[in-house]
Amino acid sequence: MKLRFYLSLIIAKFSYIFLKVTKLSSGTAIIGLLTLKICPDFLKYVSTYIKKTKINITGTNGKTTTSGLISHLLKKSGKRIVTNSEGANMLNGIINTLATKICPIRPFEYSVIETDEAFLEKVYGKFNGDYLLVTNLFEDQTDRFANPVYTKTLIQKGIDKNPEVQLILNADEPISASLKSNKASIYFGINNVFNSEGNLVEYEKNSFKCPVCEQDMSYSKNFYSQQGHYSCNCGYKRQTPKYLADVKLYDKHIEISLKDEVFNIPLVGLYNAYNALGAIALAKELGIENINANLKTFKVAFGRSEKRLLNGHDTLIQLIKNPAGTNEVLKTVDLNSNILIAINNNIADGKDISWIEQVNFERLADVNKECIVTGLCAEEIKQRLIKAGVKNTKLIPNIKEAVSYLSKIADGNITILTTYTALLKIDKIKEIRKCY
Repeated sequence: MKLRFYLSLIIAKFSYIFLKVTKLSSGTAIIGLLTLKICPDFLKYVSTYIKKTKINITGTNGKTTTSGLISHLLKKSGKRIVTNSEGANMLNGIINTLATKICPIRPFEYSVIETDEAFLEKVYGKFNGDYLLVTNLFEDQTDRFANPVYTKTLIQKGIDKNPEVQLILNADEPISASLKSNKASIYFGINNVFNSEGNLVEYEKNSFKCPVCEQDMSYSKNFYSQQGHYSCNCGYKRQTPKYLADVKLYDKHIEISLKDEVFNIPLVGLYNAYNALGAIALAKELGIENINANLKTFKVAFGRSEKRLLNGHDTLIQLIKNPAGTNEVLKTVDLNSNILIAINNNIADGKDISWIEQVNFERLADVNKECIVTGLCAEEIKQRLIKAGVKNTKLIPNIKEAVSYLSKIADGNITILTTYTALLKIDKIKEIRKCY
């Protein structure tokens, strides 16, 4: 069987080169499928070529950014790592990454693998991780996951396959915080949030049912969605975080104060503060040094608060995919910018787009310029914006044509809000250039 493993590595690497040269496919899934056909036990064999620590990141929002932060800190520390930085986080995508990057004569020290919630069990069946960081569990792709509590059961099944894994959990998110392994969980959380002037930010109170007894929980602080400082009459409550931080939000960066340390991260929004804090917590557990200095040089993955240029205009691209994440992204939108919203409902996005009804698009009611909508669900998002009071919308179903139109009429900064498969199309448009 080991011969099959080596054969699968060779074929995967040649297939990857062929697909890159011919541009027939990105290869993120097809190579993984081929590799598994040749060697069904590929994950078991490949795990021996990670010599020190295997890390997985899962959860609804923030997987790619958190994985990127951890990978960046490890690389800056001189560690040799393998990671699925392209964000292909289902089984075939993960195997594609490992098959094309692993070299038996030069093993890696660390693996940092972003893992789709539904596929953790399949991964941990043969590729046991040392650390599992869970970002959060929100309502997302209801055609796949039904609800966050069900998603938790999928992750727990994966943990049960690897019960000695060390969990790094978000104490402020009550569903994922209740996950268990044989080891005591390590928690991170936020104490207070301040704006750039140093004033305490007050958030709207949300009601949320306890994941244990399904009764309404009480919140002393409610940051967004169900995240905050919670307790329930049944006894379930927020755990005391080992890594407890104050967060200060600026227009172009985040400041995280953790005991006597202050970290500056070139990301925006409270949602990214949680991602960064989780990465800092794991980095400290791994004994990584110079965390703050190295965080300052972090470059975000495409579409995750990434800045690009469109016809000379600064362009901020934000991935949106569910109510909780989109509501937080909308808090960061510059209402004076030229806005494009691209919504698809392909399988990778989730076929059910009813989630847009739960999004507070009313925040865009005061936009000063034309709001362009595009993608497979352009008509649906246009009607939602009209309902939200956005007066000036323009529908251009074709994404490439919409971006071309935007490049011509833009008269300032640009904001692009996009679902996953629309993001992939936008990434291929030559007019949108990287900032160097």
